[in-house]
Amino acid sequence: MLAKKYEANQLNSLLNSLFEQRGSGILSLKTQVNSWNIQRSFILVFHNGALVYGDSDISEIPSNLELCKALGDKLNPNLINAALSLAEEKVTNPKSIREFIETLVKMRVFTWEQIENLVTNKILVILEILQAYPGKAQWNPNITFDLTYGADKHSLNPTYIQQQLIQRQKIWQSYQPEIPAMDAIPRVSEQQLQKVNNAQVVEHFKNTVDGRRNLIDIAEKMDKDPIAIARNYFTWANNGWVSFGNTSTSQVAPSVSPTVVKNAPVTPPPTPKNTDLPVVLSVDDSPIIQVAIKRALQEDYKVLLADKATEALDILNKEPVKLLLLDLTMPDVDGLEFCQQIRQMPKFRYLPIIMVTARDGLMNKMKGHVAGTTRYITKPFKPEELREVVAQYIN
Repeated sequence: MLAKKYEANQLNSLLNSLFEQRGSGILSLKTQVNSWNIQRSFILVFHNGALVYGDSDISEIPSNLELCKALGDKLNPNLINAALSLAEEKVTNPKSIREFIETLVKMRVFTWEQIENLVTNKILVILEILQAYPGKAQWNPNITFDLTYGADKHSLNPTYIQQQLIQRQKIWQSYQPEIPAMDAIPRVSEQQLQKVNNAQVVEHFKNTVDGRRNLIDIAEKMDKDPIAIARNYFTWANNGWVSFGNTSTSQVAPSVSPTVVKNAPVTPPPTPKNTDLPVVLSVDDSPIIQVAIKRALQEDYKVLLADKATEALDILNKEPVKLLLLDLTMPDVDGLEFCQQIRQMPKFRYLPIIMVTARDGLMNKMKGHVAGTTRYITKPFKPEELREVVAQYIN
């Protein structure tokens, strides 16, 4: 197949044709987005019509050693170099990536499940980017790549991949309008930087936010999933620490950098309408729940968001929080334990704490009461229900 151009959201038809033809080979893809300074290259590898591998920033399949080294660096960096030396001696077919990885699995360097999860997650990000933007595709069938997974030698699950792509799309939509798109460019003014009460976030802004990098660039630089990066930026945007310009780099004002902060004149951002409103802090690791809470309360309250207990403590110590909405389950600490910690601080002894959780049961309510919660509201909740509860504790 000659190089073929496709528009945004047209890649699926090309992939479906490869599935139907049960093709084996490599599909090289390159984005063609006018507003991007640097276009991105990807490969998708097919074996008998099934998707088995994907990678970014390359135009050809890595060697067996390179691929196994990359997997090992992610999954078992302390052992991979020694294991590769031994595996080279054991394999009978050095051209077979399947045998190479199977040898490392038998040596317990990693498991088939770990490899499959790692590759699947990488392909999810690749497809997410490729489907959203125009590009060019080139099919090369003259390549042997016998990677399959598990003892039964299966390929990646296309149904699962499609379901995850739909779920990820919903997450991206939940970040709007604060984050308009995955290639949105963050910017931080000097005034915004002065509001940030977390030294690590300040350092991140200075080293990363330069008015040219978009969220995809930042995720690649940090070797992170773009959704994980966007989740942090969504919280920071709601706290007034960062804002987003257009996706076109030519239309975006310069953002903060070590030199910009010190020397460049910065136009102050417009004063938020809710400056004098009572402050409500919501602590929840679900961006969808956070969006629902902010939309329900933002007309009457200044809503600040945090997805970790440590970040919530920083905000509590810096902002005049009048009420705390607290999820029972958080990534870094149990919600009840965090509630107890807050209650031990004299300044927060009488702070209204509303537990917001999906665990609806008498025992959980009792545990929350003992930990120091003021009220209990169950997910999913109606906006008017949340507003009514909050209004009872804030005049």
